[in-house]
Amino acid sequence: MTDANKEPFIRWQGRSLEYLSYAINLFLGLSIAAIGFEMSLLKDTNFVLDGWLRCFFTISLASLVLASGLGVACVLNRVKDYRDTTAIARKKSKDEYDEELDELREIVGVIGSRTRTLFNWQAWLFSVGVFLLVLVMVVFHSGKLF
Repeated sequence: MTDANKEPFIRWQGRSLEYLSYAINLFLGLSIAAIGFEMSLLKDTNFVLDGWLRCFFTISLASLVLASGLGVACVLNRVKDYRDTTAIARKKSKDEYDEELDELREIVGVIGSRTRTLFNWQAWLFSVGVFLLVLVMVVFHSGKLF
């Protein structure tokens, strides 16, 4: 593959990594905002849940807390990935091909895989948390809605 043929791949790979970071941060921010909203509901004396609504609300809160934790783990994992990738680029620019370079490449592969796994779990838990929160709010306020 010539350098001209590699250019679009490199550009789109960079874009893909940017969007992954953006998505991780978006889910993290929205998760924390939803947790804040749920906490404000708990302080409201008129917001009293019974039975399965209380269960759904609790699961929603737990899902959002876990999604936030996974978001933070994702961010920390990405920072480690950037640091190790920078070390690889530095070694390559100095033509230092040694065993450490192979180890770093293997580590970066594992970190990248872990990032995708953490992100998928973060997205699913956020989705479950928001879905259940919306369900609870629709049922709780059904008298006003319908």
